[in-house]
Amino acid sequence: MFYNGLYKKASKIAHIWVLLPLLLLTACSCAKTPPPGEPVTITFAYPDSEAERYEALIAEFNESYPHITIDRSADDDGDEDGADVFFVSPFSLNGLLEQNAVLALDPLLGEDGTLDKADFYPGTVELFTSEDRLWAIPAGMTVMVLYYNQDLFDRYGVPYPEPGWTWDDFLDAGRAIRDPANGVFGYGDIDQYFDPLIFVYLHGGSITDSMQNPTRMTYDDPRTIAAMEWYAALLHDYNVAPQRTQFHEIGGNVMAGVYGDRVGMWIDWIDQRGGSSDSSDDWPAVWKMRWGMAPLPRADQAVVPMITSGYAISSDTAHPDACWRWVSFLSSQAQTPFNMIPARKSLAESAEYRELVGKDVVDVARASLEGSTPLSPALFEFISFDVYGRAINAILAGNITPAEALTQAQRQSEGED
Repeated sequence: MFYNGLYKKASKIAHIWVLLPLLLLTACSCAKTPPPGEPVTITFAYPDSEAERYEALIAEFNESYPHITIDRSADDDGDEDGADVFFVSPFSLNGLLEQNAVLALDPLLGEDGTLDKADFYPGTVELFTSEDRLWAIPAGMTVMVLYYNQDLFDRYGVPYPEPGWTWDDFLDAGRAIRDPANGVFGYGDIDQYFDPLIFVYLHGGSITDSMQNPTRMTYDDPRTIAAMEWYAALLHDYNVAPQRTQFHEIGGNVMAGVYGDRVGMWIDWIDQRGGSSDSSDDWPAVWKMRWGMAPLPRADQAVVPMITSGYAISSDTAHPDACWRWVSFLSSQAQTPFNMIPARKSLAESAEYRELVGKDVVDVARASLEGSTPLSPALFEFISFDVYGRAINAILAGNITPAEALTQAQRQSEGED
């Protein structure tokens, strides 16, 4: 269900998003190159698909550190088993801490002098901090954005989404693109469980009293009910988004509809832009339509969800100083793996990053980060997804009103049902 899908996404980030570009910048040149030490070898986990990139990256690193050899981890999937340096997500950190598998980085950070915690986006360092110790260096972030099919917008004469778009603008565009005779819908929900939650938080609602340290569910919050009513209307009243019984009209599911030019807008992570040539990904092909992206519409007190990933060092490494040199180098690159946004503000706001990804991407990324909140493992450990899933399924099916479904979910969460 939703939680499993999100956990899979977070795990994928943890193990795969360590990929750096071929265009390596000169961020390390600002620090003095230390004198060569004794030759050492460390292992680094990265997947087969990024071998060419890392060969170039390692070559760049070795210009400053010729005595450090970086070997490929034996795990072809990029997992951390046996590696000296690997990626970690907040969702997997607690398990690694229980196994004493990661090294505390505070002493190494203190000796470095080139990394400043204040340079990282708010909340990212805290997600990798436990018992007042830092266990990973934030590497990159991804946030939810609005994607749109420019061909469909042009076909129906609808202006492209842009920063400052309101929910009324979103609805008007969706209704203008909706074309029942040709099986075209204005919007499609890529994840039937996550999308409703996005709409709730973007409308200023919530399903818990805190995203970071929840203590009670808030399904019956009036703003949450109003947001879910708005979302349900997209399907049942305006039919801007296809109901499950209409999936056959767009090729079987929303992703097929996106590829088939039958969905005008959809919400997904910013790192997904352009699709993928990796057939194992959720998007199994490069997008062929002309597409654009914009920040999500949002109301007052809206929250944009963010997923963060970080670099970690194994507690079993025999060469922590060499590992830190490598981690510090990786953290100093303007372009991040798999289209992520740099976790360091100085990099995300740099001219180098703008040149690498383009003005449009930077503008959407920076606008989306305003009001964003990193998703905390505590939030998803607290939520009963059986209760949440039943409520969403009932709303999507149109069996009961959102107010009835959410009120019932609140009672169940409090043990009254």
